[in-house]
Amino acid sequence: MGLFSRRTSSESDPHADAGDAGTARPAPTPVGAFWDWWTEEGRHLDPSQAGPTHAVLDGLLASIDPDLTWHLGPGRTAQHRLTVSAGGLADARPAAERWFRAAPPADATWEYAPAVEADPTAFDAVLEVDGAAVDLARVVLAVETDPEALRVHVGVHHPAFAELPERVHGPLTFMVLDWALGEDDVARWLGGVEPLVDAPSSARTVADLQAAVAVCAEERDTDVWSALSGQTAEGRPVFALARTGLRWVDAPTLDLHHALVATFDPDDRGMPSPEVLGRLQALDDSLTATIEPRGLVVARVTTNGTRTLHVYTDGEDQNAGADVARWASTHGLSATHERDPGWTRVRHLLG
Repeated sequence: MGLFSRRTSSESDPHADAGDAGTARPAPTPVGAFWDWWTEEGRHLDPSQAGPTHAVLDGLLASIDPDLTWHLGPGRTAQHRLTVSAGGLADARPAAERWFRAAPPADATWEYAPAVEADPTAFDAVLEVDGAAVDLARVVLAVETDPEALRVHVGVHHPAFAELPERVHGPLTFMVLDWALGEDDVARWLGGVEPLVDAPSSARTVADLQAAVAVCAEERDTDVWSALSGQTAEGRPVFALARTGLRWVDAPTLDLHHALVATFDPDDRGMPSPEVLGRLQALDDSLTATIEPRGLVVARVTTNGTRTLHVYTDGEDQNAGADVARWASTHGLSATHERDPGWTRVRHLLG
């Protein structure tokens, strides 16, 4: 018998209605198939031993997203934790989050996580990397905070970098940062990241990095809208309002970008008159009331007789996407959408 089976007729199901004979239930989604298997079989695996169950786990996660990886380790409140990670890839992070949200409640044996979490004990370890022993206690950092962007720029140095091939510098750097901050906070707070072959002139510690990130977290307000201004290539003014405290990783399943464009009669600078501005603001309020909290309006850009509203929804929530399209049609706005898990379309606005 296969791993999954379903009844298909009243003959095999005494409770089935005669009119349902021969009707099969829909096959589970890849996420549903994973948790069906886990409930029946996977949760009984021995984390200390590799075996066929690990191969099944590999295959089921690959069917959700081929970029997902997994790790078994001790839990915080349970005996074991199963972590499924996107490995820092924005494209795969929504899949990890959807996997996690469908998980059964944690119990005494198992808990679950959709991203690698910080692990300070990792810095007591000695890794074997490409045949060399890498004592993580010897890691030092360069740390520079950008308070306006609420980002921290980091350089990671280890003496072994001088001997190790360059191809392992990047992966080792991000392993260090994941253990220092956790995978999501690396995406949330770090700006520039660079492996350093030479030790920085002002060496900082992992604790210094964590303190810099804590300051950014304290200053952040995800509901604040910041005013931004600039010019087009033709020298026309551009005015934007954006949620600069918001990061894509704060809402990882909102992976579908909608650009909704309203046109208006501009003044000689391409900007709206006070009367038009009032109508545009009413439009903004209407959209926010329609889509939130199932989606987010993250930026508004006004230039050259147009206002573009940047909206993100869950790509698997067809009703939310339909609501956005319906709202745009009702109010006479043009609308386009595309998958954009890392919010690359608005990154220049959010920082």
